Amino acid sequence: MRLHFRLLSGIVAAVAMLTLASPSSAQKPFDDPVLERMRKDVFFLASQECEGRGIETKGINLAADYIAESFKASGLKPAMANGSYFQPFTVTMSAKLGKPTSFALRGPGDAKKDPRLGSEYTPMGFSPTSKAKGDLVFAGYGISAPNLKYDDYAGLDVEGKIVFVLRRTPRYGEKGDRRFDTTVPEGEDSIHSAFVTKIETAAKHKAAALIIVNDTGSVGRLDPIGQFANHATGTTPAKFPVLFVKRAVIDEILTEAKAKSLTELEKAINENLKPQSFALKGWKADTEVTVERTDLKVKNVVGVLEGAGPLKDETVVIGAHYDHVGYGLWGSAGGKDARGKLHYGADDNASGTTGLMELARRYGAQKNRQGRRIVFIAFSAEERGLLGSVHYCKEPLFPLDKTVAMVNMDMIGRVKEVPSDWTGLFGKQDRLIVYGTGTGEGFDKLVGAAGKKHDLKLSVLKAGTGPSDHDSFYRKRIPVLFLYTGTHPEYHRPTDIAEKINVAGMRKVTDFVQLIADDLLTRVVPPKYFVVRDPWSDPTNPRPTRPMGPRLGIRPDYTYEGEGVLLEGITPGGIAEKAGLKDGDIIVEVAGKPTPTIVAYMSAMGTQKPGTTIDVVVDRKGKKLTLKAKLE
Repeated sequence: MRLHFRLLSGIVAAVAMLTLASPSSAQKPFDDPVLERMRKDVFFLASQECEGRGIETKGINLAADYIAESFKASGLKPAMANGSYFQPFTVTMSAKLGKPTSFALRGPGDAKKDPRLGSEYTPMGFSPTSKAKGDLVFAGYGISAPNLKYDDYAGLDVEGKIVFVLRRTPRYGEKGDRRFDTTVPEGEDSIHSAFVTKIETAAKHKAAALIIVNDTGSVGRLDPIGQFANHATGTTPAKFPVLFVKRAVIDEILTEAKAKSLTELEKAINENLKPQSFALKGWKADTEVTVERTDLKVKNVVGVLEGAGPLKDETVVIGAHYDHVGYGLWGSAGGKDARGKLHYGADDNASGTTGLMELARRYGAQKNRQGRRIVFIAFSAEERGLLGSVHYCKEPLFPLDKTVAMVNMDMIGRVKEVPSDWTGLFGKQDRLIVYGTGTGEGFDKLVGAAGKKHDLKLSVLKAGTGPSDHDSFYRKRIPVLFLYTGTHPEYHRPTDIAEKINVAGMRKVTDFVQLIADDLLTRVVPPKYFVVRDPWSDPTNPRPTRPMGPRLGIRPDYTYEGEGVLLEGITPGGIAEKAGLKDGDIIVEVAGKPTPTIVAYMSAMGTQKPGTTIDVVVDRKGKKLTLKAKLE
């Protein structure tokens, strides 16, 4: 499972490190052939040979070969057109700007502007080494969203041109029905707010380059420009230059072109949710970006069992990620003592991959199976940000519009007995957490029935989002279910070893998934997709999902690199607003404690108590002010 702040916050400091020694002995072989083959699978994937399946290790290729051979032995066909089980993609491991890198604006007559690199513009880390030259076109927020009946590109010709767009979405931060995207829970960003989405949309419309400018909500006092390093690694590069430019630079050329200012354009869009796109006549941009990049070739492992009958052209995806964090140089939750030590990743996620291979065996052994196609995917680079599933959804091997559901297994190896009910008087049952029951019509009843048949104590959550690969499919409007047995002290640590896997419990979860999949593969009418507004949460997280202590009601600017906490937003009616804090303020001290970083700010707030009044010192346009905040 991808390292997630909410999950991590619950299991760090309080959990003492257990022994970091290598596993010394395997579990005793099982007489049951199913349990024994699952035991062998999880022990191989979590072995020293597989090197924690870090995407930078040779061991992950051993794991990929093992999974592919298992798929082949089970009768699955390679999903790739070239006869391979491997769907390759690229992950950037390191990148830095090189020379030449330039950006120039030219207008009618002798009008020109040469913004300064680093202070007035910067290439974003999505940029490849590339050049672009073309007419300038304003495309609003860079959004094309038919389901929301909003399209900044409607009737706009941007082919071969350089597009500039606003950051985030219209009406950002609004609540209730005034929100731009009511298909996501309040407090969560729309997919249309993401830089990646804006880049993909511009590319789809054949733009030559993309310029992003802060919207009024994120501009603050300093109008920070996103740093190149922020998105330079762990992402798939764009196909053209992507720049972040100061609003003042764009406003100057809009003024010279006698066009509306960015503020006026933004206001006009936000009032009625009507695009204000136009070509900036006579103005051109010329940019060159040089990037020195170290890329890593990785691969998903994809096998397919074709269906039969009237449903054969539809698909059900069953997935699990097979990568982990290798030697813990990135992504370890074990602190500095764990860095450089092998992180075996038995539960995360050799367990889910084992379940995936077992299901492939079972379905592969079925003769003349009727129903939908099954696509089995072992995703890579999940730990780097769900990159394997994002790539598959970007370049699907089978049409997403005919993919009726996705079932994901991530950390299914620590099945634990819990009381059957709150009284504890009726014995114990094995616990299983199931996410996504709100994303598909009838999922709640389906999951409930499967839980009863397998005598499982279910913790059921409706949310379709979350820190694992089902999230990528849910965001493509595909119903999802996510199976998970809970966090534990060994999460993302060297002590997540195969000896601690509950093999019988892992089989039980796999049996549960098979029952779910049987229904999804054969039901005549595919499950209708539903938007779920419930946020993701983890019922097994031993600590609250947010830092302890009162909250001021601020939105920090995480791109700010100076000292202090720059505010890019204030919660209406919240403590900060009542205390007199404003957008653009920089918090430098809380209750007598300096706050040079966001971490220091969170630490300072975590020690405060509701009902008290504290001093909050801010830097406002170069002047320090002390404000009184009454905590609630």
